[in-house]
Amino acid sequence: MEKLFHPEKVAVIGVSPSPENLGRNIVWNLIRFGFQGEVICYGRRPGHIYGHRIHNELQHLPPDIDVAVILLPAPRVIEVVEVLSRRGTQRFIIETGGFSEHGEEGERMEKALRELAHKRKLRIVGPNCIGVTDRASGLVTSFMPLDPSKIHHGSVAVIAQSGGVGLSYVNLLCEEGLGISKFVSMGNKLILNEADFLHHLEKDPNTQMVLLYLEGISNGRAFYQALKGISKPVVVHKANVTEASAQIARFHTAAMATREEILTGAIVQAGKIRVVNNNQALAAVKALHLPPLKGNNLAIVSRSGGEAVLAADAAGNMGFQLPPYPQPFLDFVQSLFRAGVIRPTNPLDLGDLFDIVKYTEIIEEIVREEIFHGVVFLIQLFDREWELVEYIMKRTREICQTYQKPISLFLGGDLQKVMGAKALGIYPVFNSPHEAVEAMGFLLTPPRLPKTPWN
Repeated sequence: MEKLFHPEKVAVIGVSPSPENLGRNIVWNLIRFGFQGEVICYGRRPGHIYGHRIHNELQHLPPDIDVAVILLPAPRVIEVVEVLSRRGTQRFIIETGGFSEHGEEGERMEKALRELAHKRKLRIVGPNCIGVTDRASGLVTSFMPLDPSKIHHGSVAVIAQSGGVGLSYVNLLCEEGLGISKFVSMGNKLILNEADFLHHLEKDPNTQMVLLYLEGISNGRAFYQALKGISKPVVVHKANVTEASAQIARFHTAAMATREEILTGAIVQAGKIRVVNNNQALAAVKALHLPPLKGNNLAIVSRSGGEAVLAADAAGNMGFQLPPYPQPFLDFVQSLFRAGVIRPTNPLDLGDLFDIVKYTEIIEEIVREEIFHGVVFLIQLFDREWELVEYIMKRTREICQTYQKPISLFLGGDLQKVMGAKALGIYPVFNSPHEAVEAMGFLLTPPRLPKTPWN
């Protein structure tokens, strides 16, 4: 598997200089993302693309190619795999669609391809996918042009059955300032599936966390064992959960539905997190960048009384407790208020305090209190106060790391400034007071999940 992500020779099969050709985009991505290995191009007609010669005879390609990326019409794929595997290639990324997701003829071709793969002991990603991205090696095989300035390094690996959903998660993680280590679009999972990639990621030094999107599960027992065996956090977003979604999933990636209550139970038993939508998935990934929550008692601190109420409602719905603050702490806070018109309670309304630096002092005092296991910190910023946003995020990170208690941070105000703060990658920022509370549930052992029809 290591050579799949860090190859020395990559062949792109299905390249032409035509502006409409998708194979050329793969070559372009390899160049832009700084892939240092050898790139070999094959197409029906000879020529050149981005300084690389296009070969038009498979027999003229170098032997022992580490990875062959194939984007040809489905009927031609098995011929290419046959020829290249005889010449020593063992790893294939087949991005072509039109296999088992496309009817009986596609099923026949996929069966023949599977038989050849087992006979030759081949490792295949796909078919019907957009392949592999590894930010460390620069291997980027998407047939859509991607921008390296927007897909930056991080510690989260995204493994997705759908290329589109996977890319959406990649973009969201990068917008949140988290970045990615790897992205794999598995497609129909002919040979390699979620269990194989989980086993590999356990040993990957660049990956600290996995976000997994599935429409179907190839082998339930193998999946459970792989989940249980990986020591890193895994967030599982399993779609295709209703009768309404089953048909589109079947013709998208040949995925079959799974009994959801069994799946959720298995994921939780394996010590991982099950989510049912994009928002929960992003909240869980962000939360897992924080220390674990070692108890049920939260403190809520908010500049807005209304947002404090929203957070308190969410805390109640999630089963958290909001203990009263100790009197010495209340006296400290009261001494900071100007007018003294707000009574300090939990949730703590800081609407009467306009010294933003004091907010982090208050957070640190709360974290020092043994009664509280975590803090929900909700803050709106206005005008020149945004000059302090880096300080707020860095200081919150320091307090969180020093005391090893989670602080879930919500920033409100100008949306562009919020997005700019997230992109700095200093500290995870949640999108609403409700999400900031819900995120705390992901940090419990076992995780306390938002209410869904399956838990």
